[in-house]
Amino acid sequence: MIVDEIMSRKVITIKSGDTLYNAQGLMVKNSIRHLPVVQKNQLEGIITESDIRGAFVQNNQGSSKVMVLDPKKMKVADFMTRDPRIVQPDTNVEDAALLIYQNKIGSLPVVQGDKLVGIISILDMLGLFIDLMGIIHSSSRVDVIMGKDPKNFEAVSKIIHDHGLNIISVGMSSYAKNKKKQVYFFRLDLCETASLVKKLEKAGFKVLNAID
Repeated sequence: MIVDEIMSRKVITIKSGDTLYNAQGLMVKNSIRHLPVVQKNQLEGIITESDIRGAFVQNNQGSSKVMVLDPKKMKVADFMTRDPRIVQPDTNVEDAALLIYQNKIGSLPVVQGDKLVGIISILDMLGLFIDLMGIIHSSSRVDVIMGKDPKNFEAVSKIIHDHGLNIISVGMSSYAKNKKKQVYFFRLDLCETASLVKKLEKAGFKVLNAID
């Protein structure tokens, strides 16, 4: 999946000559934390809620007197991040997520050529994860501990299918108590899981958790 498929195309932006007061107002009005800074649709930088808070902290550091600052006179250009991390519409979502995680940022402007065409945020990533995992749909879940041999996964999948259930999605993580094993999270059609759990345990698999 690529960024173009999940990015927000309607981007709220601001100009570098605008004020922090207006920037903060736009963020509050639109319930956002990041504003790309543009000039004729070309990206110049980005200003965030954190940048605005930092502007007031920075200007009051090292002084015994608290400075009275007027956000209506403070320019975005003086506090924005220039040359922010960006992605292109055809960037893989996994690569975009890694950029956000490694740089501890909340969003990435999406640029095509020299023009801003969208923005992708942590919320977009979370929405994709929820959709892929089928969390918002009526469903059940069975968490099974198994070894890393692919045959184990095949065996569990067959038991589930033979039980007349469809697998909506599968997640996986290491098993804390035994690094040689993994926990597979099977999200299934909504069902009563007790009988399935019995079949899995009879086949020698340990069920860590089951949610109807």
